[in-house]
Order: sequence, then C-alpha cells, then structure tokens
Amino acid sequence: MNYARQFCPPNRASKTVGRIKRAVQSGAEVAFSESLAIERELQQLCFQSEDAKEGLAAYNEKRKGSFTGR
Repeated sequence: MNYARQFCPPNRASKTVGRIKRAVQSGAEVAFSESLAIERELQQLCFQSEDAKEGLAAYNEKRKGSFTGR
C-alpha cells in the first residue's frame, strides 16, 4: 500500500501515471506507428489537465507539486 500511495495525489498526478501505463501496455500490442499515435493522443490529454498546469508551475517556482487527480 505504501508503494501504491506514492503514485496517487498529492504525491503524483494519478491520471498521468495511468495514461503512461496505458500507453506502454497498448503500445506493446500494436505496430510502432500506431503506438506513437497512442502516445501522442495520451500526451495531449495529459498536458490539458489541471495537474499538468500545477506540475509546470511547481517546477518553475522550484517547489513540490500538489496534485489533485484532475
């Protein structure tokens, strides 16, 4: 449970972690060109999230991010 908690808010952006897992699992099952398309789509969704804005702001302000899972 302690290991799993480090991938959940407020420590990590949980939706992004889930999308990374989805990209890896789905990408391994299809052709390379299709896996790149899946990765692009999921990456676009990640950068549109509130957690992405928080992560970038935290990085620029040199502080630890506080993620909500949105």
